[in-house]
Amino acid sequence: MVKTNKEKLLKVAVIGEITHSAVGPSYLTKWDQTPVLGLGRGGIVYNVRVGDPCFGWVQGEKVEPGVSADGIGNDREKGAFRNLSCIGNRVKVLKEEAKGDWGTVVGKVGYLPGRNHHVVIDFEEETLAKLAIGDKVQIKVYGAGLEMTDYPGVRVMSCSPRLLEGIGIEEKGRKLVIPVAKVVPAEYVGQGAGGSPPEASNWDIQTQSPDAVEYVKSLRFGDLVVLEDILSAWGRGYYEGAVTVGVVSCGPSCSLGQGIGVTSLLTGKEGEIEAKIDSEANLKNLIEQGGSE
Repeated sequence: MVKTNKEKLLKVAVIGEITHSAVGPSYLTKWDQTPVLGLGRGGIVYNVRVGDPCFGWVQGEKVEPGVSADGIGNDREKGAFRNLSCIGNRVKVLKEEAKGDWGTVVGKVGYLPGRNHHVVIDFEEETLAKLAIGDKVQIKVYGAGLEMTDYPGVRVMSCSPRLLEGIGIEEKGRKLVIPVAKVVPAEYVGQGAGGSPPEASNWDIQTQSPDAVEYVKSLRFGDLVVLEDILSAWGRGYYEGAVTVGVVSCGPSCSLGQGIGVTSLLTGKEGEIEAKIDSEANLKNLIEQGGSE
């Protein structure tokens, strides 16, 4: 078991509300000049969840699986919701028909119109049927400041302790061997460079060129991936030899430079991280659903 500082981390509450699904004021146009409405960004998506394929959703544009929420209040309060929430954190519905039901944070997505961000949450189907736009949710934040104490060069972000423990990381010498579904070369990585802090928003794997689509067509929501030559320590950018481990949080896009959203979890630039291909490296298999902890 990789040693961490989890016993010293604060557990705090942040509150948000379920967003409304949004589409642009006009059609999006694919490279083949096919118009796309651009469905699936924000709101409640009833029939797409973690473990489902990223591709194949009709008129879909950066589809977010399950439920998308954003913070409420002033910018500082919204910032807490967006930056402190971690993949694997528990989410409680506070009011209305689904009051008391629990879900799990499974992604974080940025680059939305109006400088908005989404925290993507997985709920069981019974809860999804009871939820409504505007319902309040509270995240039990646990993971902000998480460190692997024997690997000071590896930065952990937006990752709960239970997810880090569930990934199945192996230590080999001074390397961390991490199961991932896909290793993505830097030339396929698009929007995301320059963004700070990396706890908010995401990287995009471009999904316009046919070769890129062919390479990532098997990806599923919730898959763990490695982005090669990509550093996400205290900002985001290209860094030869660095790697970023992330989780697939939203689906492909027809807009140039955009595509499958990847939320950063781990990053290092000194060769500390080694990828091991594992088709089962998906949140559906890595973290237990249900419960409040």
